[in-house]
Amino acid sequence: MNKALSLPDIVQKIMHKSEEKKSQSTYDHVIKYTGLFGGVQGLGLLTSIVRNKLVAEILGPVGLGLISMYNTAATLLSNSTNFGISFSAVRHVSELYEQGDTDALQRFIQVIRMWSIAAAILGMLVCCLFAPLLSASYDTSNWLSFVWLSPVVGLMALTGGELAILKGTRCLRRVALQSLVNSVGALLISVPLYYFWGEKAIIASLVLVALCTFATTFYFSTRSYPFFFRCGIKYSYVEGKKMISLGVAFILAGILGSGVEFLIRAYMVHTGSEADVGMYSAGYLLTVTYASIIFTAMETDFFPRLSAVNNDIRQVNQVINRQIEASVLLVAPMLVALWVAFPILLQLFYNEEFLPVIGMAQCAIFGMYMRSVALPISYLSLAKGRSRVYLFTEAVYDVVAVTLIVCGYTFDGLRGAGVALSLAATFDLLLVWLTARKLYGFMLFGKALKILAVQLPFGVLPFLVTTYTTGLAYWLLGALCLLCSGAISVRILLKETTLLQSLWSKIMNRFGRK
Repeated sequence: MNKALSLPDIVQKIMHKSEEKKSQSTYDHVIKYTGLFGGVQGLGLLTSIVRNKLVAEILGPVGLGLISMYNTAATLLSNSTNFGISFSAVRHVSELYEQGDTDALQRFIQVIRMWSIAAAILGMLVCCLFAPLLSASYDTSNWLSFVWLSPVVGLMALTGGELAILKGTRCLRRVALQSLVNSVGALLISVPLYYFWGEKAIIASLVLVALCTFATTFYFSTRSYPFFFRCGIKYSYVEGKKMISLGVAFILAGILGSGVEFLIRAYMVHTGSEADVGMYSAGYLLTVTYASIIFTAMETDFFPRLSAVNNDIRQVNQVINRQIEASVLLVAPMLVALWVAFPILLQLFYNEEFLPVIGMAQCAIFGMYMRSVALPISYLSLAKGRSRVYLFTEAVYDVVAVTLIVCGYTFDGLRGAGVALSLAATFDLLLVWLTARKLYGFMLFGKALKILAVQLPFGVLPFLVTTYTTGLAYWLLGALCLLCSGAISVRILLKETTLLQSLWSKIMNRFGRK
């Protein structure tokens, strides 16, 4: 005979069920937005893949190396001069948007645009001023090419401000659409220019692509928030100081990150060749960049959610652990697929000249497993306003990363650089986890650890398969690893979320009606 429940027991039971429902809802939210932005980025990357394939065929490794060097320089200068607006403005705009204060929101959007213009002017001036130094760093005498690169830096600052407005006001469909349109625009602009004028068209192509990106983003943002100035310079300066102070740590972290990529590529140019830079960029693109499409939701969705609960350590732990679980489940099968398919992808997306980069890419991809865990934890310091802690961990990681990659490249070429990328990512995970645990009481839940423990072997097995097997055995074992990793992720997602269940039910109902 069942024992009658007391009132406290009933209340506790209700609260427990409510907590379970909330937990499931959180998991659904993570999967939904990670899948949304990941899917959009995936479509954009398909377009980028086609462009990279065509550009590789037209320009070869040397041409790709030059494009990579100019892009790295532009990113470095932009991150150094954009006041962190693309990051810090999102938080402020989002707060005003949630409060429903339309007038205050409109005024602050004007402030963002005023500071974006100032950042654009500053970036262009700095680019022109440091053109000779940039030219010397890349071992080229054509320093005027970096002067002509200055509009790219300015347009990147303007685009960052408008994109922050879209993200902060939850215009997620427009964010997705502008990303896709810009990818197609870059394809249609760059390929014809490279085909007719070769390497001479690199700077012109970069400028036109940056202009297209800004024009598209500006169009979408001004549809809801037209461009005008009613606030004075003094008001914009005072109100913008709060935004700028939040973005300082992000600026410095961006400078350090871009500086690391700059130093790595400059070192490869001096000790190796421009072709090695092109190879490294191709391997980096196929691993770090492509795998990072799953992490794009963190900036637009995860960080605001984490900031909202940053004073409640229990909720903080839940939000971060849920993000880690979702990231690992989504990333793991994709990484296995990339790992096994690298020989095909390199020939498909580039050409046979790039086959030497396979070893680097296969060694580097293990680091993405570590990155899927480290990134959610790394945002905790920013959510708590501990910008110095965030900057310190980023600085330590950057120093370790550039040291490992330089040493790896020196001793074992591109393959050594790939091993170094994975070692650096593993170090980053340990660093941010220990920091968050000591300062904030962060804990990794058992479920997150179990998911990581189950999927991590599939980050090692494909490497063994690709290293020690060939022919039919290679493809059969690779397919088996992919099948097992995918089955584990799907099973857990079906159990923990309602999204896949709902989608499956709709498919079966539609099929049944037919």
